[in-house]
Amino acid sequence: MSGMEMKLKSALEELNQVKKRLRELEAVFEHCHDGISIVDRSGKIVSSNPAMQKLYNLSAGDYVGKNVNDLVKEGIFNTNVSARVLATGQPLAIMQEVRTGVRCLTTGVPVMGEDGRVEMVVVTSHDVTELYALKERLRQSQKLAGGYQAELTDMRIAQMQKEDIVVRSRKMLDILDLARRLAAVDTTVLITGESGSGKEVVATLLHRASPRRSEKSFIKVNCGAIPRDLLESELFGYEYGAFTGAAREGRPGLFELADGGSIFLDEVGELPLDLQVKLLRVLQEKEFKRIGSTREVRVDVRVIAASNRDLQELVSQGRFREDLYYRLNVVPLKVPPLRERKEDIVALAQHYVRHFNRRYGFEKVLSAELIDVMENYHWPGNVRELVNVVERMVVTGKGNILGAEEFPLEIPAPEARQADGKHLPKGLGIQEVLRETEKSVILNVLQNSRSTAGAAKSLGISRATLARKMRKYGIRRR
Repeated sequence: MSGMEMKLKSALEELNQVKKRLRELEAVFEHCHDGISIVDRSGKIVSSNPAMQKLYNLSAGDYVGKNVNDLVKEGIFNTNVSARVLATGQPLAIMQEVRTGVRCLTTGVPVMGEDGRVEMVVVTSHDVTELYALKERLRQSQKLAGGYQAELTDMRIAQMQKEDIVVRSRKMLDILDLARRLAAVDTTVLITGESGSGKEVVATLLHRASPRRSEKSFIKVNCGAIPRDLLESELFGYEYGAFTGAAREGRPGLFELADGGSIFLDEVGELPLDLQVKLLRVLQEKEFKRIGSTREVRVDVRVIAASNRDLQELVSQGRFREDLYYRLNVVPLKVPPLRERKEDIVALAQHYVRHFNRRYGFEKVLSAELIDVMENYHWPGNVRELVNVVERMVVTGKGNILGAEEFPLEIPAPEARQADGKHLPKGLGIQEVLRETEKSVILNVLQNSRSTAGAAKSLGISRATLARKMRKYGIRRR
């Protein structure tokens, strides 16, 4: 064999080895579970494997050949790791979020050319969405575990859960405990509180915990939602011929339908004065007359009234009878607004996230950052507003982990002052101002409290929330 033939044979063998190695590399590139992209020194993606296409939920033709900066602008993903590697020449690993909601640990590794410059960047992305969700669930579990109060409080919460009532705050637990005790007697109860704060929940517990519970009727009436000319017939019924259009056999009113049970008169302050007289007679004599009838109807019904208005003020204005007010106000129950029972915010939010997950087939969870935002919001619409906000975030949230950026409402910013009243340094953004203010307030309260429980009470938050914030700011109790 001549020297030329030997060189040719050696070259063919070397070529076959190169082809084999190329096939091996192509197999790794095509079948690797992690996403892989090659970015040239101009920032353009020159190739990408199927795993990366799956992460982006795009075909290769939709993004290969495009500049990475353009893809960030289009919202395909939120950060450009290759640009930073090209600028520094150093490997870099960052957390990257794709528009599909997937979270990735993305690494950029530079490949140097013969000229000593970065010739290309190898970008790999590993899906850590599930791990991140598990981390968030773990943090939530730790948050709940750290929030266990005294054994008695736990028992009270468990009892309320049996009634399908979501509650964590001591204020609301005290109200519900009193309602449970009142349920055993038939005294009239007046529930007051802002709209959406949970007055109907208290009324429902009063009925469920009473001897009149499920086997008897529980009638709910919103006195402000029924037209004035229909309200009397709805409440007290009518006889045939009482007015044009009356049914031939007449019709019983809601008080008759509630006989043996309970009737909940929500927004009782909206009752006209003439109907207030009739209601007073029902409360005192347990009887009334249908419209168009001379026959007295006797009922055994427990009346629970509620109002978000100041009935005493209405009495002074002559719009509510004073004798009826005192007859209703035998035992007053004032439901505190949600902003005064911050411990309930997290419990209610998580409850309704699970509720809407089941309804819409999602698996959303609240991040710790979003929980902080929700706890700092003042909730003028109370629980009703919270339910609406949670539903909106669940149905519009991009990923399974709902972050602080998903919160759709604006939080009023407090004054940028420290606890001692001095202005914070200039140049701080609003987030830094909020953090410094919160940290300073917590430190000040801890220094003037004998225990973390006392500090939490002074701050109007749970001990679990205080413990989490202390960890957040690196504060240790001395």
